[in-house]
Amino acid sequence: MASRHSRDLTRGSVFKNLVLFAVPILLSNMLQQLYHAADVVVVGNFSADTTVSLAAVGSSGSVTTLLLNMFFGLSLGSNVVCANLYGAKKHEDLQKAMGTALIVAAIGGIFIDAVGFFLAGPILAAMGVPESVLPHAVVYMKIIFLGQPGSLIYNFGAGILRSYGDTKRPMMILSVSGVVNFVLNFVLVAFFHLDSAGVAIATIIAHYVSAAAVLFLISRPAGEQRLDLLHLHFDVSLFKKICRIGIPGGLNGMVFSISNVIIANAVFSLGDVVVAGDSAASSVTNLVYQVLAAFYSACVSFAGQNYGAKRFDRIDRLFWQSILLCGGCLLVFSVVINLFPNFFMRLFTNDPAVMEAGKSRLMVVGYSYILYTVSEMAIGCLRGMGKSVFPTALNAVMICVPRLLWIAFVFPLYPTLEMVYLCYAVSYVLSGAAQSFCYFYCMHREKRALKAADTASAAV
Repeated sequence: MASRHSRDLTRGSVFKNLVLFAVPILLSNMLQQLYHAADVVVVGNFSADTTVSLAAVGSSGSVTTLLLNMFFGLSLGSNVVCANLYGAKKHEDLQKAMGTALIVAAIGGIFIDAVGFFLAGPILAAMGVPESVLPHAVVYMKIIFLGQPGSLIYNFGAGILRSYGDTKRPMMILSVSGVVNFVLNFVLVAFFHLDSAGVAIATIIAHYVSAAAVLFLISRPAGEQRLDLLHLHFDVSLFKKICRIGIPGGLNGMVFSISNVIIANAVFSLGDVVVAGDSAASSVTNLVYQVLAAFYSACVSFAGQNYGAKRFDRIDRLFWQSILLCGGCLLVFSVVINLFPNFFMRLFTNDPAVMEAGKSRLMVVGYSYILYTVSEMAIGCLRGMGKSVFPTALNAVMICVPRLLWIAFVFPLYPTLEMVYLCYAVSYVLSGAAQSFCYFYCMHREKRALKAADTASAAV
């Protein structure tokens, strides 16, 4: 018996299912991104020193992502494994995979908490964070890492729910925790004057609210998807499958983050006003990026179920339709933001110099995401099919290497924000060409293997 919240993605219209599946993920991702945006809004309008507080919140983002990416990769791996098992109707193994994923999330969260807490100061200092910002950034980052066990449990749990088609309830969870986060942000900064530390405290409380809610939903009676949290089992063979898919994805994210840390270092070299402007504008462009992230996640789960059911024709349709839908949405978002840049920047700061510094990111990075659509949709489909190593290698070569070369050789010749951000567009074009070739090659091999298996079966 299936849960009424589950969705069988191996049947029905691909376009309709894609829209119904991706939109709740998009809203969920945006709500999750609003955790950070709420931090920036509140410190940008209510802290004692808005420029320093904005820079403190923004400077730790790339480091936090770098340390978390391996476990976010394992979260993706658990999503794919659960989706494959659900599509193949292997419900007993699905139970084992769910339990294994949650155990990994809990252990990983505690590990990341310890590493991030004790290494926050040395890492931020090594990145060249301005001295006026460094003490505030260290405190913010240490507090944020205390909430990572809750963050990972939510992300693994939400991935489990999405693996069998449930995207609405993760969105509802983030709606509630987002309200909690914003209210606490306002209270701790405006009334208790805790500045960047206050928004960090609010964020980790919201993370644990999300974690508690997703565990409650997973443990509720719902057919074969119900999981008994008091009797979780760690399955070594399923953990290996999760790692085989998730570790390359995690390494890909870490390599990505290393390149972003180097880009951030180039931004830091331009001064604390520029850092503050980049931080404020990042909150806007990161919301735009959630369109990509939503359709990517939809491709992973959608392709995962159909790969388990051997419906390769549906994965092909998914690839093309997701590119058109995602690219169209990104174009609309980017046009609106760049038509009214002052409106969006004023949400985070009233400082004219900071606002002007942020406009370059809104223009260059916002439109660059459209170029990244082909690459992300191809990677999503490939990872849903369990192909993770080759896309990871391609991303390292086609995205990270050009960015590093750009910052090392082009940026010193023209040390402006626009030249920093142009490395995104260049890398996205190269990645799109490489990942689409990879997708067609892998899909051709899968179809040929399926045809050979069918021929052999018919002969018997």
